[in-house]
Amino acid sequence: MARLERRLRILSLAALLGLAGWASWLDGKAWLAQHLIAHAWQTTLDQGVPQRPWPWADTWPVARLTTPTGKTLYVLESTSGEALAFGPGRLAGGIGSDQALTLAGHRDTHFAFLETLENGDSLTVQRADGARQRFQVSSQEVVDSQAHPLQIPRNDRQLILITCYPFDALTPGGPLRYVVIATLTP
Repeated sequence: MARLERRLRILSLAALLGLAGWASWLDGKAWLAQHLIAHAWQTTLDQGVPQRPWPWADTWPVARLTTPTGKTLYVLESTSGEALAFGPGRLAGGIGSDQALTLAGHRDTHFAFLETLENGDSLTVQRADGARQRFQVSSQEVVDSQAHPLQIPRNDRQLILITCYPFDALTPGGPLRYVVIATLTP
């Protein structure tokens, strides 16, 4: 019986160490990805050509979003699940478009800050050509995406940020979306 208990303890310890190692690997990978994306963004600004953060990446940074608290988020050219794991993605609009710059992100990671935004808060977007645009939050609303599909306005003076809602939902992927609209300031 003592042998069995000892083996179970050793097996439990090995499993615990394995889980800790896996969690460390994921955190390390996320940390490295953010540094590679930041480097790709700087290379894009320097060379004027979109740069993938790693050779097999299916996305690249297209803008840099700065929150009211000064946090920097690199916006990626895609809203695929793989891209959204690393940062918010561009859904529509942007340079050369007459549509609002529309970004989507996960409510529990990159776009968690949307929960604390207030009307009047400032957001800054740096475009790939280096130009900076300042936007002021003008409205926030919860929309049922099944009842009211998203219509991206033809207004290149708007920034729209979208994430799932509610922020503290236990299960992801419900029909509610939290939509923040910000207007370009002169």
